[in-house]
Amino acid sequence: MKKYILPLLIVSGVVASVGFTSDEKPKILMCNTEECGTEDSVKLSLEGTRKKVNVLARDNAFVMEKYDAFAEVLNTAYRKERSMTAQEVQEVCIGVEFAAEKHRLQTRKNAEKTPYISHPIGVAHHLMNIGEVRDVSIIIAALLHDTLEDTRTTFEEIEGSFGKQVAEYVREVTDDRSLATEERKRHQIVSAANKSKGAAQIKLADKLYNLNDLLENPPKDWTQSRIDRYYEWAQSVINRLPKANDKLLSAVDEVIDSYWEKQQK
Repeated sequence: MKKYILPLLIVSGVVASVGFTSDEKPKILMCNTEECGTEDSVKLSLEGTRKKVNVLARDNAFVMEKYDAFAEVLNTAYRKERSMTAQEVQEVCIGVEFAAEKHRLQTRKNAEKTPYISHPIGVAHHLMNIGEVRDVSIIIAALLHDTLEDTRTTFEEIEGSFGKQVAEYVREVTDDRSLATEERKRHQIVSAANKSKGAAQIKLADKLYNLNDLLENPPKDWTQSRIDRYYEWAQSVINRLPKANDKLLSAVDEVIDSYWEKQQK
């Protein structure tokens, strides 16, 4: 059974190391270090997660750039805004490490074959930086949004490790792999209107990341026609999502408009 050893969980002002297996909730082991209960514990936690992501992403500069930007937003939310607690930052770090482990063998479809973890970290960053989302369940679900669909992770594993709300969000944004590709895409359009506000925000951030990726660094084997169809399909999904986050929606609309303007030129 795979075991994850994670750094510095802060509970009631006390720092703890965390270990959890794939089918159980995090186990909190109390510690008595000098860092317990200090602001430095958040810094140490973010740095510890960075080291783990770096190893799992094979020292990929693009991934680390994404992580550093995300960590900066987390740090700002904790230290400056006071909109997140130290424990919440650590919970997000657990989500990052979990996702990095699960996606460790996968890559994106771009020419560079970037380690896949760049995507969920980027989606979570969009949620926090552009959408100003501070709900930890939504942020963690964004980090895990492709684990059910693309890895051997189970719904029960996510619920056991991160709770029912995170698991429900992940379930909402997961496609049914038993369906053919075109049917899955049609289902995304049809089901978009029934998404919860949390799941709708994850969908917006996910589409924003993918649309930007296609605009800036499309897969070499994708024709212009295929990219056009993706943008048209993404627009159809977005149009049916319930009102959830105006800032994320505006960002998505801007990317789509930029794309079509570029094609006209």
